[in-house]
Amino acid sequence: MTLYLDVIWFLNLCIDYLLISLAALVLKRPFRQVRFIIAALFASIVVFLMFTSYGYLFYQPWMKALYSAVIVLIAFGYKRMTFFIQGLLMFYFVTFMTGGGLFALHYFWQTDLEILTGLVTTKSMYGSQISWVFVIIGFPLLWYFSKQRLETIEIKQIQYDQLVTIEVIINQHHFSTQGLIDSGNQLYDPITKVPVMIIEANLLFEAFGENVVLELLSFSENVSEPSDQANELMNRMRIIPYRVIGQTTPFLPAIKPDKVIIKSDQDSIETSKVLVGLQDRELSPEGAYRCIVHPKLLIGQSQRIAQ
Repeated sequence: MTLYLDVIWFLNLCIDYLLISLAALVLKRPFRQVRFIIAALFASIVVFLMFTSYGYLFYQPWMKALYSAVIVLIAFGYKRMTFFIQGLLMFYFVTFMTGGGLFALHYFWQTDLEILTGLVTTKSMYGSQISWVFVIIGFPLLWYFSKQRLETIEIKQIQYDQLVTIEVIINQHHFSTQGLIDSGNQLYDPITKVPVMIIEANLLFEAFGENVVLELLSFSENVSEPSDQANELMNRMRIIPYRVIGQTTPFLPAIKPDKVIIKSDQDSIETSKVLVGLQDRELSPEGAYRCIVHPKLLIGQSQRIAQ
């Protein structure tokens, strides 16, 4: 069997460069093109070293660990030990993830006939033609897919770090749900300047009835007299100017609660200086939270409760 080392080396050079750049993107490290190319060149030299008298060394775990550590040092430099360890572990992670992904995809698409064909075509000058085409096309696609998924995980992690437990008390009725602390929520009552948090209106269905809540949602448009059941909440009602895409009216009905308690891992915050806006749609398509918390509620006049 004839091996073309230059072709194998060039493929390894491209793969090493993509792995290093993916590790940098995930870690939010500065993208230093020259350093990454030099690191990829150093990593790809192992293709030639494997065919020297020292090739046996590169089968040893300690040599593999040492070699990869040098690659990371060239690519990212050294600032402190934690900085270096983070880079090394992420390099290992993206390598195993993309390599495992290629193996899984190849195994998924391969049939018994393809395996037989692969065994036959391994005698061609470049090795398995199926494998070469698969790696050349599949690796960049898997690299892009991995990048997108890791960014999604990061966004989700940031989002879940901002989740808190919300307890709303209205007329001795308690409502508890997950809330998202949204720094972009700057909604205030234009008259009293009280911050407004937003909850899904269906949270109130069980306590006050669906018809009553729907009547409150159309309060700004309803010219008829409110029902007796709705009168219980009418003295708490406020109308907040509020406009988002897909909303039919430029107003948000809000209720003055007796109390709102915000519970996080660190502490609990209790406040009564807040309005609860009622939203008739889901706030999170995945159901991760059903309330949007105004960031002002975490500071200012809010009272912290001892845990």
